[in-house]
Amino acid sequence: MNKAAELSRFRSKKVGIGIVIILHIVGAAGFLSPLSDWFVFLTPVNMIITAGMIWIDSKQGNVLGWPIALTIILLGYLVEIFGVQTGLLFGNYEYGEVLGWKFFEVPPIIGVNWLVVIWGCYSFVHSFKVHKYLRWIAVGLMATLLDMLIEPVAIHFGFWQWADGIPPQQNYIAWFIISCAMALLFEKYPLVSKPRLGVVAIVCQFLFFGILLYAIS
Repeated sequence: MNKAAELSRFRSKKVGIGIVIILHIVGAAGFLSPLSDWFVFLTPVNMIITAGMIWIDSKQGNVLGWPIALTIILLGYLVEIFGVQTGLLFGNYEYGEVLGWKFFEVPPIIGVNWLVVIWGCYSFVHSFKVHKYLRWIAVGLMATLLDMLIEPVAIHFGFWQWADGIPPQQNYIAWFIISCAMALLFEKYPLVSKPRLGVVAIVCQFLFFGILLYAIS
């Protein structure tokens, strides 16, 4: 790669990082503002833009990048359909209208959310150069911890609802196992080389839901 291309890529990363940070700052402020209902319904847009910005960080020249990203989206969507229809994975829950159109009672955008979470967690863990087996476990633990922050916020703003009002323990066990499994795909077909955007995205996710959880508590 020549110097001009390197500079262009560096600038693209800076722009992507800035967009992700601004999206989450504006989103958190909007969720807590009098315009909360409007901002809540913009959540799918936030997910799509964040996923697009993270893609800038994909390993250059990796022809397997798109298939793996789409596989994560599809798997995330399918496990959610199975979960909603049977209650066997996560427990008994149902999606509201916030995340948009639903097919088989699950909004397809939820697959993009799985991609952002797993990609971000893997990017963060990958930064520490730990052994691959520990990396899978760390991704699972990190994704599950994020879900613990997301759940009360999602319930409060109507993303989804649980039959008993709160998520059961099996929800977090399923999140851990599924996240570890998805991390294997990233291990086999690495999508990140210098994972700055993924790291920024997942840190923003933790801060975003942490701030909202504190505000509604």
